[in-house]
Amino acid sequence: MTTKRRRNEPPRSHPVAPRPRLARALPPPDVTHQILRVPVLAEGADPGRSSPSPLAVRDRVLVDRHLVGDHVPERLFAYEVTAANMRHLRGLARPGDRIVFRRGGAIAADRVCAVRTARGVVLARVQVDGRVLRLLPGEGGTDSESVELADDKALPGVIVGTHVLLIRH
Repeated sequence: MTTKRRRNEPPRSHPVAPRPRLARALPPPDVTHQILRVPVLAEGADPGRSSPSPLAVRDRVLVDRHLVGDHVPERLFAYEVTAANMRHLRGLARPGDRIVFRRGGAIAADRVCAVRTARGVVLARVQVDGRVLRLLPGEGGTDSESVELADDKALPGVIVGTHVLLIRH
């Protein structure tokens, strides 16, 4: 096989590798495969209305975006379950688990809520009974706590967040 050469071009003894093509900009990553860095707050720390205080953040948990649905990442926060939390979480979670919450959300009997109390944020399932928010006991428990609500519109100020994901330890 013969190849044509240009004038004054030296003969080639090996084939020439093709020139690399210019890389195109990568398309934006698929939202369903984004990894989110959700702040894990200190026990009892309040996440605030829009973002937690940097002093309250103890760690970050990496969460695949599809596990938390279409919730806005900036509205997500997490707590690590401790032995002290077990009063309300027994049978639902265990120490070392992490629960990811979103700010706001509807309360339900099977949903863990982050509740603002006089002693800090408490994790519990809740039930509204008039102007009283009951923090339900964990499995096998009998005593519940309650938080007085000033009026019907006070609930969003007391329920800091509702859980969207439980990560087992």
